[in-house]
Amino acid sequence: MAAHRQLSYVVVTRALLTGGATLALARVFSGASWVAPLLLAAALPAAILTLGERRRWPPLATIGVALGTGAWLAILVDDPSETLAGLPTPSALATAGHDLAHAPHILRSAVVPVAPVEAALMLAVVAAFVAALVTELIARQLEAPVGAIGPSVALFVAMSALGSGRWAPTTACYALVVVEYLVALQHSELETRRTWFQSAKNRRSHVVTGGAAAGALVVAVAITLGPGMPGARGEAWIRYRSLGSGRGSSILNVTSPLVSVGAKLNGQNSTKEVFSVRTTEARGDYWRVIALDQFQRDGWGLNSDQRAASKLPGPTHRPGTRLATQTFQLGSIDARWLPAAYRPIRIDVPGAQVLPGSTSLFLDNPLSGLTYVVESEISNPDLSVLDSVTFADLRDMSADVALPSTFSVRARKFAQDVTRDAETPYGKAFALMNVFQHAPFTYDQSVNLGTTPNALNQFLFETQRGFCEQYAAAFAELARAIGLPARVAVGYQRGTAGPDGLWHVKELDAHAWPEVWLGQRVGWYRFEPTPGRTDPVTGLGGSAAADSAGSTTTTPTTAARTTTPTTASLTPNSSPSQIQVQPPATPAGSRTGAHVLTALAVTLAIAAVAFGMLLAALAFGAWRRTRRRRHDPDDRRRVLGAWTEALEQLSAAGIERKPSTTSLEFALRQAPALGAGAAGPPLMVLARLHTAAMYSRDAPSSDEADEAWAGVDAIAGALRANVPRARRLRVRWWSGLRRPARHREDAQP
Repeated sequence: MAAHRQLSYVVVTRALLTGGATLALARVFSGASWVAPLLLAAALPAAILTLGERRRWPPLATIGVALGTGAWLAILVDDPSETLAGLPTPSALATAGHDLAHAPHILRSAVVPVAPVEAALMLAVVAAFVAALVTELIARQLEAPVGAIGPSVALFVAMSALGSGRWAPTTACYALVVVEYLVALQHSELETRRTWFQSAKNRRSHVVTGGAAAGALVVAVAITLGPGMPGARGEAWIRYRSLGSGRGSSILNVTSPLVSVGAKLNGQNSTKEVFSVRTTEARGDYWRVIALDQFQRDGWGLNSDQRAASKLPGPTHRPGTRLATQTFQLGSIDARWLPAAYRPIRIDVPGAQVLPGSTSLFLDNPLSGLTYVVESEISNPDLSVLDSVTFADLRDMSADVALPSTFSVRARKFAQDVTRDAETPYGKAFALMNVFQHAPFTYDQSVNLGTTPNALNQFLFETQRGFCEQYAAAFAELARAIGLPARVAVGYQRGTAGPDGLWHVKELDAHAWPEVWLGQRVGWYRFEPTPGRTDPVTGLGGSAAADSAGSTTTTPTTAARTTTPTTASLTPNSSPSQIQVQPPATPAGSRTGAHVLTALAVTLAIAAVAFGMLLAALAFGAWRRTRRRRHDPDDRRRVLGAWTEALEQLSAAGIERKPSTTSLEFALRQAPALGAGAAGPPLMVLARLHTAAMYSRDAPSSDEADEAWAGVDAIAGALRANVPRARRLRVRWWSGLRRPARHREDAQP
């Protein structure tokens, strides 16, 4: 066989390759009676070849035994009644031959699901056994461990092609075992390269230390939530591949910032300052971070058809614009997307880029503690300019009125009803904002409707509660429904003015608001539909909608008219604050929310079970490792194991040995300097025994090995009073996760 003996965990995970591939038969066979025979067929070749390797059987004899065992298993599962106490009889051989010859006809004519009996099951067992045997021969005889994945891939594809129904679970299972096998190979390679006299400090790949557990969790989450993620059943959320290879294209592959607004408002760090800004605007401004200009059924995202540019667009000199300068000092905020008052025209950050469509600023590589100056063109045109905009001025922005074909008909009618009396684009947008600013809509930070297709209907006709995320998204979607180009901006409110002349912005100032395109003379103009919020520049929002007559620059000519849906209950002279939207009775809503909650619960349950199993495995591994070291039949290995055990105990107390120090140097100088205290004397004795065991030609005596372990117990007792039990267990478990099954320092030189 191969020149070196295969490590046990590599053999096990390699056998799992075929076992995982055979699980694709869940889409072919009915019931579960086929699982045990197939898994046995997948495991037998590895077991037989390992046994032959350890017993030093001739390779051909080992392969012969494997083939004979596979034939016996196939005959047994075909028709056990024809065998004599499990041994094949002439009748059993004849039956098996007939069924095997009939197997191709089954493949051509069977309709899944197939009952796992006779010829069908025997064919599957033969296929699994042959794939497993070829896998082992490639890995052992050809010494091509990665190439050993090939037979299981072929088996998985063939079995998947025969089946029908849900493919995600079986594919995920097979992907998981492939990941486990690759992790085991990496682990084995690193272990093989280590020399027996290396220090106890492991230098192990992160893939090995956490890859298996992380892979299992990722697969579990993918199975549960994958079908509901963007792109699973439709177009991609962000088609970043269409951006080409220009600079900054990868920045578009991000989660919508809308999902973090609620977390910032309600999180434990909501009062934490994220940045401060000095501005020439006396009343401050909204500090926009990003604008989301593409709406699909899964929510708002970036338009992936745009390319990043390194140069900001210059000033437009539109009516009602002025220049404002801001100096930002970023704190805890991730300096990848750069906040600025809209519309930025200059910035002094080298390498800063802009998405021209939304004028969002970003960096390829995030920076911390960044200070920069940005100049913006602030827009607040007169009412006459706003009201002069017509729908003809919006024709060149057709992309920003796009809605998915599944957009709610009921929501569209709501938007048409509440804006029916308005005549201009600005008037309709103001009327739409006016409805959200008053009852029955209320501000509530605890609401989380998500981004499901039914979220808009839930918000408009059921909950009628939410925070800026719901109001901004609903406004923009409804604005598009009535032909207004709209998008959602995400950033921060102006913050709190301090005596130092700075606006101090905290997490709780996170905010989202809609922007509407009002033609070339106005550009993108923001509205404020969130109850209780007032735009510091335009004055829209808050009481502005109710007291519209008091403002000559923010109120449309249609403000005096009360615009409400036809289903609203009001009198001809009703004020906006008296509007009560009474939606008609509707059928029960979609169960999407329930499905999401169920998926989340299943995911959490899987994660909890996986975590519990991991803890149990680590605890058992730590106990077994200590027991193996203490009771090793070789006294030299017992002493070396005692030293490694002592190092783990000291590590829990924060006393880490430097790899460059010898055992005696560590015990004499480093450990006392780090606070070993009462553990110092037994550590010194143990260091002498360890040095002798490492370099002496004569093996230590049994008494010396006992003395070494007595030193370990003394060290543990000395540290127990100062190190909490939870920390000691955590360090021991973590060392077990990083440590191979057989540590080289425990090995005999």
